[in-house]
Amino acid sequence: MKRLIFDTNIYGFIAKDIERELIVNSILANRQFIVYGNKLIRDELRDIPKKIRYEGKNVRVDILSLYDEIIREHILAVADLHYEMAENYYKAYKELGGSKSKDSIITDFKIVACASANNIDIVSSDDGKSMLVENAVRAYHLVNSIAKKRTPNFIDYYMLKKILGGAKPDEVF
Repeated sequence: MKRLIFDTNIYGFIAKDIERELIVNSILANRQFIVYGNKLIRDELRDIPKKIRYEGKNVRVDILSLYDEIIREHILAVADLHYEMAENYYKAYKELGGSKSKDSIITDFKIVACASANNIDIVSSDDGKSMLVENAVRAYHLVNSIAKKRTPNFIDYYMLKKILGGAKPDEVF
């Protein structure tokens, strides 16, 4: 069984996808994987402004409900170790030539640290400007190899939908 974490942006993609109901049902019925969440992701979703509406729905309420429906009781604690790993990712990222400010990228690093420390197999994200930028991914591998942690695989929303559509996770990698 594969263990996944969805980055914050994936919930937005699911929420506005015309196949939303099919995707959510596929996630809930799929016995090949479990989707986990954590306080960091939920807090980012809670930061969605209350006044934004999409197709008559309050986006914040809709996405938080979607998150709760998908995650259910599969919530990973965020510990001091994850903050320490994220700091180390950031130091390595900067040494590898990364240019983003710490404030703009540290939450993504904490999410990856939580995934790595909890032996999560896959992180799904479409965040190619911070979480998945080459220097960041190299930093994850470097720090995790020193800490003897496994770096999760990263997939985008398109690949996630492919998995949900019937491809076995092993066929995707």
